[in-house]
Amino acid sequence: MATKEDTINVALGEVLAELRKGWSVRAENVGGVLKEGGRPDVLILESAGWPVVVEAEKSNHASAEQDALARLGKHPVDSEFPIETAIALVYPTELHTLNGARLRVAIRTVDQFEYALYTAGGSDAPDRLPASGWLTGDVRDLAMLIHRASAPAPRVERLVDTLEFGVSAAAGAFERKHGQRSGKGIGPQIAEILGQSDDQAGQTRLMAMTVLINALIFHESLAQAGFAIDDERPVAPVHQFNSISSGFDQQRIIDEWRAILEVNYWPIFATAGEILRRLPTATAAAVLQPLWEAAEDLIRGGVTRSHDLTGIIFQRLIADRKFLATYYTRPAAAALLAALALPADQPPRGSDWGDAEAISDLQIGDFACGTGTLLSAAYQRVSLLHELHRGDPKALHPKMMKSGLHGLDVLNIAVHLTAAMLASAHPDTPFDGEALLTMPYGRRGDDSVRIGSLELLPEFVQEELISDAAATTAGGRKPENVQDLVDRVGHGKFDLVIMNPPFTRPTNHEGEHSDVPNPVYAAFDTDEATQSDMADREKILAKDSAANGNAGIASFFVEMAAQETSRRGGSRICPAPVVDERLFVGESAAAVAI
Repeated sequence: MATKEDTINVALGEVLAELRKGWSVRAENVGGVLKEGGRPDVLILESAGWPVVVEAEKSNHASAEQDALARLGKHPVDSEFPIETAIALVYPTELHTLNGARLRVAIRTVDQFEYALYTAGGSDAPDRLPASGWLTGDVRDLAMLIHRASAPAPRVERLVDTLEFGVSAAAGAFERKHGQRSGKGIGPQIAEILGQSDDQAGQTRLMAMTVLINALIFHESLAQAGFAIDDERPVAPVHQFNSISSGFDQQRIIDEWRAILEVNYWPIFATAGEILRRLPTATAAAVLQPLWEAAEDLIRGGVTRSHDLTGIIFQRLIADRKFLATYYTRPAAAALLAALALPADQPPRGSDWGDAEAISDLQIGDFACGTGTLLSAAYQRVSLLHELHRGDPKALHPKMMKSGLHGLDVLNIAVHLTAAMLASAHPDTPFDGEALLTMPYGRRGDDSVRIGSLELLPEFVQEELISDAAATTAGGRKPENVQDLVDRVGHGKFDLVIMNPPFTRPTNHEGEHSDVPNPVYAAFDTDEATQSDMADREKILAKDSAANGNAGIASFFVEMAAQETSRRGGSRICPAPVVDERLFVGESAAAVAI
């Protein structure tokens, strides 16, 4: 006897609800009514409250598409947000005659679901993925698409625009009070905190404002989660420090951040607190107001209730808008590359994705981490697959932060933002330290030179690297506390190395590099002699390796990645091919070694 379609819909809703703890799933007659009338086959509300609809048919592809399109723009009764994404789904024939437990078992095991994603395009026609034909997969593949669909690119762009406007407005307020003054005034002091100079273009001020708004949003995340400080009292929400008559109370915010630091979250609040302390009272009020107004819009958009969304928005701002005046991997490219490096059907170490012990022991590294886009994408991929196999990613968070996710870069502010991105995965879950390092680069006090993460090219890390004052962690630990961390970053110790390293070549003397002796080592205004000495050190450290300087500095990073993962019996390189990256909310030529 044929099974009714609504029976299959209810069973699908039950299986989807099992897969993700943060979802609220309503199917058929179990809630899910629309304000405009009608009831979706399956309505999923993500943790941030954004709805995704699944409209399903047993055989009729055209009807599934028509129903999905009709749901776009409608408003679920129990959500404050409209439906921006809808999935047309066609059930495989194996489900057409099953009921009860047999039906649910089949939904969990069959791999011939056919589906297409529609995303509202505003005044334009809805976007369809794929452009033609149908995607196929099992229920976990469908769940991953629903997860991605809950943060569609148009909405992310709107939130990024909001964030950019707030950061730019705050930087403008700072500029009006403290214009660039040839190394004098408060600007250079703020730049020094970030390890930068107070540049004429105002790039460093944008960085500072980004650090502050990140702290405000993270602060609110902790308050919403009931995070306890000061003898178990919860973190006070940000609005309590903002008076209609007098604006923000700078000292009270500083004190609250100091109280949070007594418990945890050094990477987020230490630098932000130091920036805020240096600002005159009037300046603090002038920059905090536009930052908080933007933060409130972002919070209403769900960034404090969706860890993926927070990371995506900040990464998009930093990468696409080039707020660090350099080139970083775009978030969608990172998600694509993470999916290629961590296939759903190939759990690491031969274990099951639900094996908490095996997953928590994973070692993932990025030795040119920038702001953590790739490292965060790999972490999100691991977390999602673990959860879809009935694991608890929140329980893994402290260990992954402390010893599983290794990020190295020569730019201190980038490492700081990497720490913030990774911590935002579970802001209410403290962690005891992190594996993030600012690597020494350029001329040192003893006249020797260092070349950043490439210092790890030899099999054994040199003792002077550990004691080098530049090798400090994002959490504020000094060189004497870094020994264990550096010992863990070595040959054959990683399961995955995922990077988008610099691609500069020593012979690239075009354009802005026309007067630079060696563009590979010209960062931070190194002089000609230092560039030459750094190139010589590269040759020494990479002796007998397959890397070739004429191919660009990236070849040395690939060589290092292969060495770091060599314990698995040989590494493989996984470049990003050209595919439809919208599946991953991705482009770029990043390289992965596993």
